[in-house]
Amino acid sequence: MALTEQERAVLLARLDEAREALHQMELGRAEISLSYNGESVTYAAANIGALRQYVRDLEAKLGLRRFARARSRGVIFG
Repeated sequence: MALTEQERAVLLARLDEAREALHQMELGRAEISLSYNGESVTYAAANIGALRQYVRDLEAKLGLRRFARARSRGVIFG
């Protein structure tokens, strides 16, 4: 499914905001709030993994990442 220009612009804006929020959290900010579609979500340092996943999901929707979820890799002994 191809994104319209408007959908792509919205997703890019959300991705920029989420990346900035992740950056702020990495710098030690305790809580970050993101708003979209009239809803607000607050991420705390304890759920930074959820924010990282949100960034990966947006990247996948935009075609910037091949998979939305990281695949596990097998261990090779030899």
